[in-house]
Amino acid sequence: MLKRKSVIVYFRNPKALKHIESINAITYFTKKKKYAVLYMNEEEVEPKIKLLKEIKLVRKVEESMADNEEYQLEL
Repeated sequence: MLKRKSVIVYFRNPKALKHIESINAITYFTKKKKYAVLYMNEEEVEPKIKLLKEIKLVRKVEESMADNEEYQLEL
């Protein structure tokens, strides 16, 4: 089974969604708060983050903390 990571991309303008979509499929986005959530395979994260940061309309790219074990809830 492939390990997946979620990446959050903050953008300046909704036109950036077309460029982001060309790099990876968008799982969720909101135009009002100007961010998108992408899921990708663990080995693809670093190269794709570099590509996303090169887009002029992208403000910030970060990995989600929900995948981090420090933030996992134990039930």
